[in-house]
Amino acid sequence: MQIFGERGIILRAQSSVAIDCNSGDASVITHAHADHAYFKTDKPVLASEETLALIESNYKGIKKPKPVRFGEKVKWREFSLSLHNAGHILGSAQVLVQDSTSIAITSDFKLQDSLVLKGATPLDCETLVIESTFGLPEYQFPDRETTYEEFANWIKKQLSLNRFVVLAGYAIGKAQELTAFVNEYLGITPLVHEKIYRTNKVYEKYNSKLGSYYKLNHNLNDSDILIMPPSLCNAMLLQAIEFSVHKHVASAKASGWPYKGCFDRVFPLSDHADFNQLLEYIKLAEPKLVLTTHGFAKEFAYYVRRKLNIPARPLQSSTNQLFLEEFD
Repeated sequence: MQIFGERGIILRAQSSVAIDCNSGDASVITHAHADHAYFKTDKPVLASEETLALIESNYKGIKKPKPVRFGEKVKWREFSLSLHNAGHILGSAQVLVQDSTSIAITSDFKLQDSLVLKGATPLDCETLVIESTFGLPEYQFPDRETTYEEFANWIKKQLSLNRFVVLAGYAIGKAQELTAFVNEYLGITPLVHEKIYRTNKVYEKYNSKLGSYYKLNHNLNDSDILIMPPSLCNAMLLQAIEFSVHKHVASAKASGWPYKGCFDRVFPLSDHADFNQLLEYIKLAEPKLVLTTHGFAKEFAYYVRRKLNIPARPLQSSTNQLFLEEFD
């Protein structure tokens, strides 16, 4: 079997399966974020039911969807594969491919539980393809409960100063955690942007408990907290909100990246594994070979070799394909 990276990941034997791209005889979509949800194809698209629902709600257009339950073994031509919870967003999946060998592909994942999702369970495998978005030692996040408490205390202080609070988190995934967080830690019903409102409804369809929220619709005075996608937040918007509510605005973003931009604070609520979680996954999976992808792939492969003494290197492109048989 050949494995290589080309926007997503390609597994090729007599036929091919593309993971998070369209370049195979069939595709697997690991989750519904736009940089992974390549679905404009006439070929079969395999994904969890939740992922397909999020794609339908936010993008539409899958012609041949094939829903797959977590843990269900699917036979497609010569490939035997299964999907397993990745803990990244609703429906996000790791992919396990098994034939004469076993290959686990984490895609985006985290091990920590959040208010709305269980963390991933590492998959036993011979070859591990692991995302390395935060694959440097400086990216080490506190446990979520500590961050929730710090975040809540900051918001309480802003509210005590009669400020309107704007929270930014990705419309699919982070914003649902923020909705649940504002309800559970502050006892407040937030306003949410239309994109977030739509995605909240999909989460609730699949039994996520988010609490109450209002859809933003010229009703800024209905709450003191507004949750927005970060792509829509800028200094001009925050100023416009100040004019509308006649209050100073305090703003914060939930992200593993520390860059503040127009925000007053950034709180490290990431939907990705940090450096320590990446190493912990590998220790538990016990692979013979680790292939790193995304982010700090080269650097993280070095740390895997140095700290865990396991062969590791960045996943290579189709111009330099990797034959797994070389590592038998």
